[in-house]
Amino acid sequence: MVRIVPVIDVMNGRVVRAIGGRRDLYEPIRSRLTTSTEPAVVAEALLAAAGANELYIADLDAIQGHRPHLDWIQPFIQRGVRVWVDAGLKVAADAIPVAAAGAGIIAGTETLRGFDELANLVQAWDADRVMLSIDLRNGAVLGPEGDPASVVERGRAAGAMRYIVLELARVGTGLGPGTADVVRTLRANAPDIELIAGGGVRGRNDVTALGDAGANAVLVASALHDGGIAPQRSDSVP
Repeated sequence: MVRIVPVIDVMNGRVVRAIGGRRDLYEPIRSRLTTSTEPAVVAEALLAAAGANELYIADLDAIQGHRPHLDWIQPFIQRGVRVWVDAGLKVAADAIPVAAAGAGIIAGTETLRGFDELANLVQAWDADRVMLSIDLRNGAVLGPEGDPASVVERGRAAGAMRYIVLELARVGTGLGPGTADVVRTLRANAPDIELIAGGGVRGRNDVTALGDAGANAVLVASALHDGGIAPQRSDSVP
């Protein structure tokens, strides 16, 4: 079964709503699950609503060049939640704080300086802890030249076996994911990789469609906060 992986975007110590990758438009999250914007509280609410044990964190302050703030993730890791962090890595050494916190390392094509750095990440922290995010804007890869299939080919040569297909233009828009064809192509070309899709998911029908296309998991934020995907249980975190 395809997994739902809740997503939180953290800016200035608060959870914000991502809209189309336009960080200048991000505002504090408004959610049916919780009135709080504190990362730990929102994370608890999302994990409960999704029935998940995995969490994706975009540390927007780190992506904009500041040191990541990850102290709050420790209780989740200690109880066995698998936490993945995108901290805007440019080179492998940038992952040291993420790795030290015990989190999985996300390297995005938008910021990573090349596949040599991806290989360095895999060598330093093992392929199981490293995920390459293929960052798209309206279907075009941000960063390296080529299409998503060529990115996966080069990523596998660097030792990476976990991938995200993230359509930034659709994040938080409710327009639908628009990446099913990309996922289907990648799955056909590389049946052995871990493949996660994100951006624009509206509800369970989108999750199912992406799973049918070949995704192992789907990143979800707005659909959980807005009720497009109903909570697994009725209680919410205040």
